[in-house]
Amino acid sequence: MRDKDMTNIAQILEEELSEAFEVRNEKALKRYVSLLLESLMEKEKAENEFHELKSDLKIIAETMKEGFRLMEKRFEQIDRRFEQVDKRFEDMYHYMDKRFEQVDKRFEQVDKRFEQVDKRFEDMYHYMDKRFGDLNKRIGFMSWFTPTIVTVLITLVMVAMKFL
Repeated sequence: MRDKDMTNIAQILEEELSEAFEVRNEKALKRYVSLLLESLMEKEKAENEFHELKSDLKIIAETMKEGFRLMEKRFEQIDRRFEQVDKRFEDMYHYMDKRFEQVDKRFEQVDKRFEQVDKRFEDMYHYMDKRFGDLNKRIGFMSWFTPTIVTVLITLVMVAMKFL
């Protein structure tokens, strides 16, 4: 309240109280009116501060609600992003599994090919072993047979030369 209004109210209160009651001490009446007005002013000031505080709290609450709403929206975006990343990792995991399966199949094919080559080398080794065995038999036979034939031929030649 303004000072002029307070002065007018103080005068009105003093007049009304002096008419309503028998005033013995004029200074006490003025002090009473002054205390009453100060009390009213403090009450009004407290009410104004309370309303301002209440208004500020409403603004803060609305700001917080808006902030929480925005945070919730942001968290939803982050959740979607994590879901996308999870899906990408899952897709990559499945792709890698398929690639490893393909590589495993390729290794199995290479293993089969090596087994076939090993079998061919083994078969060739056995074939060559048999051929060399046959050759050794012929050479063994020839090594026995050749000196025997040469000896027989020489003997025949010598016998034939004696008769001639």
